[in-house]
Amino acid sequence: MKQEVEFGLFVRPKHARDSAQLVLNTHISPASAIEIYQEMLPNDPNPLESCRISSPIESIARERVGMWLFKDEVSAASLEDSVLRAVSSSVLPYLEEASSTEALFAICRDGVEKAASFLGYSAGNRATLGAALAVSIGKPSEALDLARLAYSDNSNLRAQYGSVFSYLENTNRD
Repeated sequence: MKQEVEFGLFVRPKHARDSAQLVLNTHISPASAIEIYQEMLPNDPNPLESCRISSPIESIARERVGMWLFKDEVSAASLEDSVLRAVSSSVLPYLEEASSTEALFAICRDGVEKAASFLGYSAGNRATLGAALAVSIGKPSEALDLARLAYSDNSNLRAQYGSVFSYLENTNRD
């Protein structure tokens, strides 16, 4: 499992033209699932990017995180406590929770279920990544269930992800 924390900077964002904004994102790449994912979706032009789970601090924060805006060195330094608090109370626990393949599968499954039930869309390749994770931990029937949840209700998606179904149906026969 490769985990990264990325700090980024937006200079003069639309909502604060006289400032810069510090942003934080986490990235997790499950090496164990990439090869399986590539077998499921051989036409994906960038499987490494598709298998990377990225989350901004706002989506993983356990407490409210405000915008980190600053105008100069003094105001940037004043953000230090807030940033450190967010990293220690939200980022590190999230990365610890997402440090196993099983946990990452659960995160993918939850995201796909939420997208399918509340938002009404398939969550794109995230379901394929979740399915690859499930296969890698020996849960091929759960992988197929996830693909069906994400792609079966739409004939275009079913066709687009047909190779995923073929792979999983063959895996479930074995």
